[in-house]
Amino acid sequence: MIVDFHTHVFPDTLAQKALTRLVQSLRHQEPNSDPDAPYTDATVSGLTASSKAAGIDLSVVMPVATAPRSSVTLNHFAAQVNRMDRLRSFGSVHPNSPDALDELAHIKELGLGGIKLHPEYQGCYADDANTIAVVRRAAELDLCVLFHAGSDIGLPPPVHGTPAHFVRLRENVPDATIILAHMGAFRMWEEAEGLYSGMGFYVDTSFSLEIHPEQHERFAGMIRAIGADHVLFGTDSPWADQAYTLQYARRFLEKYSFTQQECDAILGGNAAKLLGIHCK
Repeated sequence: MIVDFHTHVFPDTLAQKALTRLVQSLRHQEPNSDPDAPYTDATVSGLTASSKAAGIDLSVVMPVATAPRSSVTLNHFAAQVNRMDRLRSFGSVHPNSPDALDELAHIKELGLGGIKLHPEYQGCYADDANTIAVVRRAAELDLCVLFHAGSDIGLPPPVHGTPAHFVRLRENVPDATIILAHMGAFRMWEEAEGLYSGMGFYVDTSFSLEIHPEQHERFAGMIRAIGADHVLFGTDSPWADQAYTLQYARRFLEKYSFTQQECDAILGGNAAKLLGIHCK
């Protein structure tokens, strides 16, 4: 089973506007960014078609509540996506929302398996008191928490989710299932590799392996340090081509001599366990 654990979609009526705004921000902050992105129209149908063409069995959507207001509408859309073929979705809350903890219970009722938090978009440090409270409540509800980790090429400093922030978060919520996107800390990998061993974090591979080949030795070492059973394949679609990224990940794993069992776990098995899905 192949699972892409990190993708994005928007409601059809908002997708084009959202993509245009995000592309403009990306070009402003990163003039050398991929001129071909985005690779889908960021709609549910676009992601479904992309996943099918790439041979990906399941794509997991990661929405972000970008303002400290109610996330009910966002999470109801996530619940609709969660019921669609080839797709699952997490929900999201803003840590500074007065309704955040109540909304987590609603997310659980909706049948969503976790939440996405984005310290940069949300302007909340990963070890803020409000973020800690959200992650602690998510753990009590058996919800996974996936963070954007490290810098974001569309946003200026300061970085709100550095490896040190996540270590302090872990110290406050030792039992939470925490997934750190972009190989644990986008463009802060040297710091991450010295801190994450033994911390129990999961990492996803999104927007990393194919973007920074000069880091491959470090990435392979990080995977071995945290354990192949704590690594999740992800693409960050629509910002990466799912088919190309999957093939690239397979070549990377082969190059660094990961076993077939480890490859199967990284490319889907670990994700299926977190999502409670039985792999045939």
